[in-house]
Amino acid sequence: MSDSALSALYSKMQNSTGPLWWFADEQVSDEIPSRREDCWVFSNRCDTAAGLTAAGFNVALGDFDIDAASAATPATICYRVSKEKPLVHFLINEAARRLPIGGVLLLSGFKNDGLKTYGDKAAKMLSTASNVRKMSGNAYVAELVKQAEPEHFLPDSDYRELRQIATEPLLFSKPGIYGWQKQDRGSALLIDSLGSFLDGFTQRPRSLADLGCGYGYLPVMASAQLPDSRWLLTDNNATALLACAKNVETHGLSAELHLADCAEGVSGPVDAVLCNPPFHQGFAVEGSLTERFLAATHRLLRNDGQALFVVNQFIPLQRKAEGLFSHSEVIADRDGFRVIRLRK
Repeated sequence: MSDSALSALYSKMQNSTGPLWWFADEQVSDEIPSRREDCWVFSNRCDTAAGLTAAGFNVALGDFDIDAASAATPATICYRVSKEKPLVHFLINEAARRLPIGGVLLLSGFKNDGLKTYGDKAAKMLSTASNVRKMSGNAYVAELVKQAEPEHFLPDSDYRELRQIATEPLLFSKPGIYGWQKQDRGSALLIDSLGSFLDGFTQRPRSLADLGCGYGYLPVMASAQLPDSRWLLTDNNATALLACAKNVETHGLSAELHLADCAEGVSGPVDAVLCNPPFHQGFAVEGSLTERFLAATHRLLRNDGQALFVVNQFIPLQRKAEGLFSHSEVIADRDGFRVIRLRK
């Protein structure tokens, strides 16, 4: 994944004063900067963390729990802004709290990411000039020197707290999770199609997996039709698994939760897989994600198992599934989504 905003940030990072902190979520490209012994990375994505650990960086994997890491006080904090506004505000607030006077905050992104607005807001917090420069590839970098302790912080929707987002059924979520304030329309269509999917089994599946489980919407909703099932729930986002664990506990589901990238390192077999796979990595559409989720599904399913996928209609899931699955069938096709049964 090429990202000129990341490239601009990496260039600044190479020459920045250490110790250096780097807030890194899913916006990390295949090309990473050279390792620095005085650099600490904070990430909530296990794939990001694994790649940077392999490259020799000091990495703290979790829900950006900075106090849990033994990192030296930063002279510079670097951050390529995320998609989720409350998360961006939370991490800018953390930077404003943690930097000493004279410390530098480096933010990068594009105009439509809101980088210029974020840069202006951060500059006011740090009592400094809004130094936002346009770089190559239409990227922008804000380089902000902290001049005073902040008197106010940006609204971050109480990022740290799990909060109730639905009552029937009771569901909890938080910022930093995909679709954290809503019930995803594609996932809702998959649940609407679940009865037809289950009719294709001679015996109801007792073991199921949800790859990319998010805050746990699919297993909670499916449990009404599958009350005695065991669940294998995976996601690459540590923040998502915190909410998923809360929802699993609230509804008394029998489940194993795994922080894993496309179920890497997770063992089956299971009778069925439910999946609403992502097709974005960071801000970019990433076509190979669909193939990876299909391969993981095939690996986890027992030999006569079945999977139920929901994808945007422009994703050629059935074509991508050829050679892995013996049969595919469209169960529902509406509202821009397609629900597809796959048989191993």
